Amino acid sequence: MLISKALKASGLALLAGPLSLALGSAVFAQDYVDLEAERAAAKSGGTTTTTDPYGARPATAYPATSYGVNSSAPAPLATVAQPQSQTQPAGTQDLSNLFYQLQQLQQEVMMLNGKVEEQAHELRSLKEQSLERYVDLDRRIAGGAATVPASNSGGSASTSPAVVTPISGSSAVAEQAGEGEAYRSAYALVRSQKFNDATGAFKQFLQDYPAGKYAPNAHYWLGELYLVMQPADLESSRQAFMLLLSQYPDNSKAPDAMYKLGKVYFQKGNREKAREYLDRVISQYGTTNSSAVKLSRDFIAQNY
Repeated sequence: MLISKALKASGLALLAGPLSLALGSAVFAQDYVDLEAERAAAKSGGTTTTTDPYGARPATAYPATSYGVNSSAPAPLATVAQPQSQTQPAGTQDLSNLFYQLQQLQQEVMMLNGKVEEQAHELRSLKEQSLERYVDLDRRIAGGAATVPASNSGGSASTSPAVVTPISGSSAVAEQAGEGEAYRSAYALVRSQKFNDATGAFKQFLQDYPAGKYAPNAHYWLGELYLVMQPADLESSRQAFMLLLSQYPDNSKAPDAMYKLGKVYFQKGNREKAREYLDRVISQYGTTNSSAVKLSRDFIAQNY
């Protein structure tokens, strides 16, 4: 009996040994197959899906681990979002360039406006200086427009304003005194650079004394005043100088009026007409001491 039980136990032990060896070999073989598949997937850069003999396993965020001599880190199971490119789209880059160019153009326009304002200021200053020179010249020629012409007795005229006492029954002397006073008042406004008031005063003077002694001077100053207005009234200036030349061609203001006419036509864009008047100044008054001759020559040299 005891021998029979011993034999049975030995037989079971002998059967259990091969069975364990077979199961271990099967597991080892499966691990070996899985390991070889992972190695092949790592070398080819792809992923190989193997069947888990133990059934489906829950998904995990951790990468599977591979072991072996030639093992490498497997690709992560979850897809990682790639960072967006730092390069701006083409449309956005074009808008940025356009905005930058617009800013540059605005800066250039501002600079040009500043230069135009500076040149306009310089032009006004030159006009005022020119007007002052003619004021001084007119004062020397007309004696300040305040002196009554001396008699033929050889006496010299006073350079200071003279008080004229009208002779009883002589309306001509009284009118001459009134004309002189009106001209002095208008002329004083020019010297004070009250150009708008001076323009009105000279126009009123010509209405009151259209054929007076100082009418040529009044026409001339009207032509000058129209030029220094803002903006300049070129056509009114041209008419004033033309009236002076047509009605008083032998007046001392004629050369200056002719020179000014040349400049007016030049500013109006008529270069041929301007050159015609400038040449007339030189040809008609070239042998005189008129400053208009030199001014005409200088203007031609600078602009023709």
